[in-house]
Amino acid sequence: MRISNDTIDRIYCNRTVRPSDYRMSENHSHNYFEIYYVEKGNARFFVDDRLFDLHTGDYMIVPPNLVHYNRYITQTTRVNIYFRDEDLRRGDDYVLADLKSHFLEKAAMFHTPSSHKDLLDNVIDRMLHEDKVSDENTEVMMQLLFQEFFILSNRHCITNTGYSNEVAEEGDISIQEAARYISEHYNLPITLNMLAEKSGLSPAYFSKRFHLITGMGMKEYLTYVRLKHAEAELVSTSHSIREIAENSGFSDSNYFKDVFKKEFGVSPRTYRNSRKTDYVEGRNRVLKKIPNDF
Repeated sequence: MRISNDTIDRIYCNRTVRPSDYRMSENHSHNYFEIYYVEKGNARFFVDDRLFDLHTGDYMIVPPNLVHYNRYITQTTRVNIYFRDEDLRRGDDYVLADLKSHFLEKAAMFHTPSSHKDLLDNVIDRMLHEDKVSDENTEVMMQLLFQEFFILSNRHCITNTGYSNEVAEEGDISIQEAARYISEHYNLPITLNMLAEKSGLSPAYFSKRFHLITGMGMKEYLTYVRLKHAEAELVSTSHSIREIAENSGFSDSNYFKDVFKKEFGVSPRTYRNSRKTDYVEGRNRVLKKIPNDF
């Protein structure tokens, strides 16, 4: 799992064609929003314990710090747009009254009707062109174009659940339910054999399927979920490190300290003290180019 703590200084976007057999090296998360737009083709997206099937004209909005992973069902042309909350504001207010509640509060999928797809494609083409210009006017121009993208989306796009018969036929819903079980019961003992039994699959096949769909092993995903809750408790409570470890499902506080430091680069105590000043050394690098290996 790749977790990026870098920030961005403006909106960035790129277009890439991926063959159906392309595989991401690993799942990832980052400190900024992402739009994953399927210009042409079909892809399967795992984020926030849910699976989404994306087809031509569909796009996902992924909030910051959510681990996500995608596979390509057919050759797919996709566009990624990376942005900050401030890119959609005019002063203290969002450019649209319901923009935050409708688009930004959770991972969500939207469908662009074919009758209006050309409108969004045109805005995206202009954003891609402006991204290459990259001069002193680019930041403002990208914000204006991106605001147009959301105004058009608000008028014409439809929220989509993401479910399809393809998911059900492959049994991927069982894996989604296992991931959701982990998120809801992370503080309890959870084993691979237990989840496999709940899913009606052999442990070996469950493990293989879980990794294929989520981009990580079951134990790695369990640790990620537990660490996410531990991180939140560290900065929002005065609980001891031992209490936080137990509340997050770690039976051994020393093991918790080890995996936390491996993931965040500092001990839980140092992380807590650093976050009090909203600063963690080495976690605020500003990216000028976004990785494009997915």
